[in-house]
Amino acid sequence: MHNLKSLTALFVAIFFTVKTQPSYSMSIADMGGLTRIMIPVYAFGMSMNEEGWDGAAQFAQSFAATSLAVYGIKEGINARRPDGGDEKSFPSGHTAMAFSGATFIHKRYGLERAIIPYALAGFTGYSRYHAGKHYVHDIAAGALISSVITWNLISRYKTDYDVNVSASPDHVYMGFKTIF
Repeated sequence: MHNLKSLTALFVAIFFTVKTQPSYSMSIADMGGLTRIMIPVYAFGMSMNEEGWDGAAQFAQSFAATSLAVYGIKEGINARRPDGGDEKSFPSGHTAMAFSGATFIHKRYGLERAIIPYALAGFTGYSRYHAGKHYVHDIAAGALISSVITWNLISRYKTDYDVNVSASPDHVYMGFKTIF
């Protein structure tokens, strides 16, 4: 049920974000600019809906750490963008923001709830490549940096149940635990 509520909230956010834009055809770059904001806002809203300020504070901490790391690296490396615009190409900040939100959802609430945010984060990275703002390695670095920072700063949200899945070459194991 939580997954349905979360997906509904995401699609409502997408609808109203797109509907408030002027009546012109949005480019892939424009849509990527929106998804880099929508995913973290969605992650923050999901944490507020699920548990209030505890989850939101964890998200804010990981998002701030990701932003500081990515923009610190940008200032130190000074890599020229493919379009020659400036020397802030490495790593991709748009991609890092999007993957920070998706990774937060994954670590905090599980992979099932993060699949669509991850897909949108991937689109965000693609949009930066398509726009000529980043090389593929800039995008991969932004995703990796934000994912590693977020994964290490976030704790799993404790529920009354837990499902674990693991696999070996010959078997798949699944466990379910609940508190009565």
